[in-house]
Amino acid sequence: MKLIYSDASPYARTARMVVRELGLGSKVQEVAYHPFDNPKELIDANPLCKVPCLIDDNGMAIFDSQIMGEYLDDYATIDKPLFADVNNSWQLKTLYSLTRGLLDTAVALQQDKMRGEGQSEFWQERFYSALDRGLAYLQKHLASFPKQFEILSINTVALVSYLKFRHPEYTNLEGFTKLNMWFDEQQSRPSVSQTAPK
Repeated sequence: MKLIYSDASPYARTARMVVRELGLGSKVQEVAYHPFDNPKELIDANPLCKVPCLIDDNGMAIFDSQIMGEYLDDYATIDKPLFADVNNSWQLKTLYSLTRGLLDTAVALQQDKMRGEGQSEFWQERFYSALDRGLAYLQKHLASFPKQFEILSINTVALVSYLKFRHPEYTNLEGFTKLNMWFDEQQSRPSVSQTAPK
């Protein structure tokens, strides 16, 4: 299989962490592209020209980090799949959805910042407010996280890391003490350290 990714993409990072947590490193070749370069291999596989994009051994393209994670989870056939807890709990499924929404918000904020003088104060205020509320909710429910490092944990690591990487001006993040402590505790995991954004 081939996984097309970009170092800076938090969605691609979740896919790369999934590969490592499932022990599929020897079965998945990782290829880095910048989507803005419109690489032909990526466009041919994913008409949206977005990463991550997984091309399986039969040439089928799978895109969207959640769908890709579920596919790899099924492919690995391990005793405790990474989506097992989320799929068996409406609360955890909702928290997982929240992390996806917060990732979307953080990426949209970065895209708006890239507009330079065309940035929208209205949208930036909404993005920051959504991050404030969403992170507070996530921190409040940290005790509900499964003990296993699974897909909810993977998304949360990718989210906090992306905020630190792309949005250092978002100093409110520092106020979420418990969330930051949890995040720091995950840094020694190989799947986390090996996929840190550059």
